[in-house]
Amino acid sequence: MRKMFGTLHERKVADPDCFVQIVFRDVQDYVNVKDDPHYKQVVMPDHANFADPERTVMVTGWFERHIGRGDLDVVGGD
Repeated sequence: MRKMFGTLHERKVADPDCFVQIVFRDVQDYVNVKDDPHYKQVVMPDHANFADPERTVMVTGWFERHIGRGDLDVVGGD
């Protein structure tokens, strides 16, 4: 971090020791994944092997597309 931020104070900013980002093109895609039998039988039970389910936090957001100088500028992804 020091290479990026120099002498700025280093401190703990969040309880998790890792973050995972998953991008869905539509909210319905997320709903469909949660309803998928494979997800329910294989993926979800495996979650506890990688993270503490009691301390798992979900953060939501979205990508926006903007037009700048006549070009499509993608903010946060493609």
